[in-house]
Amino acid sequence: MDEKELQNIVEKYSSDFKIFIENESFLVDKIKMSQTDNPITKPTTRGGVYFAEMKEWKIEATIFDITISKHLSKAMLGPNKDFLDIILATNIENNQKLSLVTNLKNSMQNAEKIILYLTLKDATMELQ
Repeated sequence: MDEKELQNIVEKYSSDFKIFIENESFLVDKIKMSQTDNPITKPTTRGGVYFAEMKEWKIEATIFDITISKHLSKAMLGPNKDFLDIILATNIENNQKLSLVTNLKNSMQNAEKIILYLTLKDATMELQ
């Protein structure tokens, strides 16, 4: 599956995703996927911790269940030496499950919602 096809599937099933973090699951109320340019001239390792490409696929996930916030500090680089993989998954047609493996780069929270800014590491499609 190419990246544009993946983007179309994410858009089509945007209200059906769940996020899995630290053996907990939460409903994703809204999800967007887009490609962005990194401000680098060649692929590079950042801080000796993760590899950055010149173009990256970003995911913005909005979650109204703010209890997810207690799991975020363990998922983000900074207080930790490694990123925790965060899985976003949905069931699609033909008994298939789409799983997006992501890393949390940033988040924004208010009293009503949390918006997670994630970088896509991998995407898999499997039969259930």
